[in-house]
Amino acid sequence: MPVIDGAGRDRSFGAVMMAAVAVTSLAGCTGADAAGESGLKDQDAWKMPLDEFYVYSVELDNYAEQLLTSKCLEQRGYEWPVPWQNTDYPQPKDFNRVGIRLFTLELATEYGYQFAPPADVESARLWVEFIETAEAYFPDSELDEELVNCRDEIRAVDEDSNQSFDGVNEIMGLALQADQVALQSPAVMEATERWRECLQPQVDFTLPEEPRTEMPPHGADADWVSVDGHPSVDEIAVAVADAECRESSGLSAAAYETEWEEQRKLVDLNRDKLERIRDDAQDRKAYLLTIVAENAPPAP
Repeated sequence: MPVIDGAGRDRSFGAVMMAAVAVTSLAGCTGADAAGESGLKDQDAWKMPLDEFYVYSVELDNYAEQLLTSKCLEQRGYEWPVPWQNTDYPQPKDFNRVGIRLFTLELATEYGYQFAPPADVESARLWVEFIETAEAYFPDSELDEELVNCRDEIRAVDEDSNQSFDGVNEIMGLALQADQVALQSPAVMEATERWRECLQPQVDFTLPEEPRTEMPPHGADADWVSVDGHPSVDEIAVAVADAECRESSGLSAAAYETEWEEQRKLVDLNRDKLERIRDDAQDRKAYLLTIVAENAPPAP
């Protein structure tokens, strides 16, 4: 099972392990079942042709390894209190099933540019609590050594640990390829200019080149003061204007339609490989869920 490398790669094993622990609390690709994918377009949910092949879940893989690590460390006299987790990993309202950040008029009106709360608040709370507890154990050279030993034991019997991880990287590479083609398409570039002409008179900062990933630009929120975790009136006003201009300029539609078409072409060219990746990921998911069923604490 892969440990996701992070900023701690040149530090103790405990630091690297904590980078892996943190994965499950981040938004990203989920392992939600692709069954029932209709192939129908849905711009608000940014549904794409490649979505049906996203079965593997790095969060689930990490969680299963943490559970086995907990069992291994317990046998060595250490606590590694991995909590119950919702293994469906439901996404917040502002992310779609495969972990793409969404931005619609409805979301802008409710959250501005801020993140929506977790879909399963209790599952998220328990994982944050676990991260804080585990972080408090370090530095501890003896625990570092035992973590290395446990990791090696766990992976020695897991011959397929990297296969699905490599597969999802291939899918994400194809998705990025389609996204880059869409960004550079004349339809999207022309719509982006219309978006800029629509929104610039309504804001007091310079708009970025790429609205989908760079809005709001750094520093634009200097005067936006959140109240009890809720976006300010000024932030909501800018976000709503942004969303409305993306619609009226045709930017959202142009980006969606162009990316959909590019993904469709890539799926047609790579279908055999993608279906093998999906089949392997489904087998991997069943294996991981067995580990969870045998080792996870009960739901609260």
